[in-house]
Amino acid sequence: MEYVSWRGTPGVGDFMWALNCVHRYCYENKKQVVLEFHWEHDENHLHHFEDPETIIERLEYLHNFYHRKDDVQVKHVYGETTRYSDWKFADDFVREKDGTRRIAAIDRGHKNRFFFESGAWTDRVGAPAPTSDWTFRPMERKKNPMKVVIWRPTFNAELPRTWKRLLTHEDWDGIISSMRQAGLHVVELTYRTPVREAMYHLSTCRQVVCYDGMWHYIARNFQIPMVILSSEGITNYHTPHCVKTNANEDNERNIYYWINNLPDMLGESKKRAVEYEQKCKQFYKDR
Repeated sequence: MEYVSWRGTPGVGDFMWALNCVHRYCYENKKQVVLEFHWEHDENHLHHFEDPETIIERLEYLHNFYHRKDDVQVKHVYGETTRYSDWKFADDFVREKDGTRRIAAIDRGHKNRFFFESGAWTDRVGAPAPTSDWTFRPMERKKNPMKVVIWRPTFNAELPRTWKRLLTHEDWDGIISSMRQAGLHVVELTYRTPVREAMYHLSTCRQVVCYDGMWHYIARNFQIPMVILSSEGITNYHTPHCVKTNANEDNERNIYYWINNLPDMLGESKKRAVEYEQKCKQFYKDR
């Protein structure tokens, strides 16, 4: 079995990115891998005092749903002091006058994120990112055609970068209200949502409207139609099938266009999701 290591962070999307990349690598190369996550804290660490479970528990739970799960054996190293000691989670934050912490858009130099023993993918500056298309195993899902799942950055432990906060809390309230007035059942998730509850709602919903982050890899691995508030190219990598939009009034297809034209939003995002689902079906074929 080959060895891969990955830097662990408090974000679900970060560890699911690792799982997707390594599972895809196994599939393409007909190999099995020991994936070792390195954490700067202990096994029982809660990033926020209201977290219903640890990041380790979330990782282990979600990995159970991965297609070809046994290709990747997950291990954990706690209290990391060697391979990823160049960076700590707190390094990316600045403290505001009111005491809150905000992710800083500051170039702190290169941060090591992963290591492939084979050298197939490298973390050096300018190197291409690993291929991250993967999927959950086939499973029966009874979708609610009226359910829309949303998440916004308001309730995060720290404020995300500015580009992830294109809308105010009140803007999001207006979007939710518009969808509910149209008869849609809107379910809001946060980082405090138990992972089992997030998995249930995302596996049974029709649509996701969100900012770039949080539970987005679950939606990706289910190939759920998504509209994401983002102006960054990284969104195309992490959620390649999404309808990417913003709040720019000069953009004819901004978020308010889609919310005011819900049939268009549901139709366009479904079209892209179906195309991506067809692409992911190849992974159910034996290699």
